Amino acid sequence: MKRRLGSIFLLYLLLLALFTTLIIVVHLIPRSAIEPQLIKSVKIFTEEGDYPYKNSPFGPVVVDNYTDCYMHNVAYCADAAHPVDAAMRNYRYRDDAEMVVSTNHLITGNTTCEPFEYGKYWHGYQVFLRPLLTVMDYGKIRLLNGIVLAILLITALILMARRLSIGIALCFIVAMAVVHSVVIPWSLQFSTCYYLMLVSVIALLGFPWLSASWHRLLLCFFAIGAATAYFDFLTTPVMTLGVPLTVMVLKDDKLCHWRSLLALCAIWLLGYGLMWASKWLMAYLLVGYNPLEEVNESVQLHSVGRGTKPVWAYWLKTLGLFMDRWSPLSGQGLVRWGIVAILAIPALVFPKGRLALNRYAALLLIAMLTPLWYFVVAHHSYTHFFITSRALLVCWFASLCFLYKNTDFNKLKSHVFNK
Repeated sequence: MKRRLGSIFLLYLLLLALFTTLIIVVHLIPRSAIEPQLIKSVKIFTEEGDYPYKNSPFGPVVVDNYTDCYMHNVAYCADAAHPVDAAMRNYRYRDDAEMVVSTNHLITGNTTCEPFEYGKYWHGYQVFLRPLLTVMDYGKIRLLNGIVLAILLITALILMARRLSIGIALCFIVAMAVVHSVVIPWSLQFSTCYYLMLVSVIALLGFPWLSASWHRLLLCFFAIGAATAYFDFLTTPVMTLGVPLTVMVLKDDKLCHWRSLLALCAIWLLGYGLMWASKWLMAYLLVGYNPLEEVNESVQLHSVGRGTKPVWAYWLKTLGLFMDRWSPLSGQGLVRWGIVAILAIPALVFPKGRLALNRYAALLLIAMLTPLWYFVVAHHSYTHFFITSRALLVCWFASLCFLYKNTDFNKLKSHVFNK
């Protein structure tokens, strides 16, 4: 136990040193180096608007240009003459106008107030965004984003097919499609957790030595949680836990026990919470900035909101959004029920038996991670449902894998051919 705790603490220190160094280094890039590309990017935001719709196989899907513009806004506000201060305080600018207009005011110098701190997040996405803005605008970044995500997805699917089964890879494709993942390349904010999730799956399946022992697996999930807190903007963090966890349960029988699942969830949560809180500590130690008041307001807002509605009201509202999406009166609802029926009916008619049912029951526990996240972060999950709905990838993937693994395809084939 002491060895494990010592290794986790050492990994934490290494990641903290690496993440802090990276965020400071990218803030050495002068504003003049990113300004030409940022001006072009703002034009794209102006043309498309804050929340444009993009097409997907299941119909139009909203894209969050607002937050992507915010990310560009934070990138431009940084003062390279004071990189440590900029990296820890993460200044942003917003006046009485809309975000795109405010960002345009910032670039043109037509400001009416001073930038203010946004240091409750690490803003680790700046490690990639600021260097990219020196050579390309938002449109080209989107194109690059799509190419890289496609490569990662194809790699992950190949590894799933080889290490697990083709059926599991197909379950993942279906789960990705149902949560409208096709529009992810259009949004930098949406992409973060997809990157972390896909890279985690590739690492765990492609490098078996990472999960060769329980000790190493704990370190892996701690690192995944810490990286999620660093790079993500509070979008769908549970995705980076649930999908790798599903993959490991399918890969290793030893992980099917509920104690193993709880341990991996706990170590991920430790990495996630500890690394996030470390930003507040580093901000205070390096520049004397204390974001705890902002953090306290954020916790209250994202959990229960600032209004007069009780927390259960947001649970009911979120449940209502689910009911709308699953209504058989809508095309999307019919597709979702059809997908479930395709796997659920064979699993009920041609089950593998109690042994398989017990073996893969852990997948149902993993599927509950998404509802649990919605339960805890009630207000945020409802008000940003067009973002947080993609956390359902965990629920879909784990549930589909459970049905697939509990279907006796030999009996099914025999029945079909005999007929």
